[in-house]
Amino acid sequence: MPENENKGLNILIAMAIKAILLVSLSTGLYGGISVSYLTVTGIAPCPSVINIPACYIVSIGYLLMLIAASFDRKKYSKWLFTIGWTPVILLAVIGSALEFSQGDICPRSEMGTPLCYISLSFGVFVAFLYWLKTTKINI
Repeated sequence: MPENENKGLNILIAMAIKAILLVSLSTGLYGGISVSYLTVTGIAPCPSVINIPACYIVSIGYLLMLIAASFDRKKYSKWLFTIGWTPVILLAVIGSALEFSQGDICPRSEMGTPLCYISLSFGVFVAFLYWLKTTKINI
């Protein structure tokens, strides 16, 4: 494959990865805000960590990751992503472990799936996409 075609393909792949990452982070933020709304209204409160609802922490984490992914050329982007990602993944790991061992810990989706499981898989997925986006891989 000629060098120009390879470069064009790499640019398309990088754009696709960034688009998927931004859509995924937006979806995570929407989910966090939705659960936060249910907590504020008292319909379905989420568990608290040090008197702060975990869904608020998750919402802020997804917002920070979204900002970092949107402004990826800034030197603070990787730190901002890490600051947002760390509490999201820690809460998801701890929540999933408690849900698995004790049951009925995490809020559930409309289909009955614990949201901490979804958040854990989502957190791993967006970290992988962010790593792909920020790593210079010759595809």
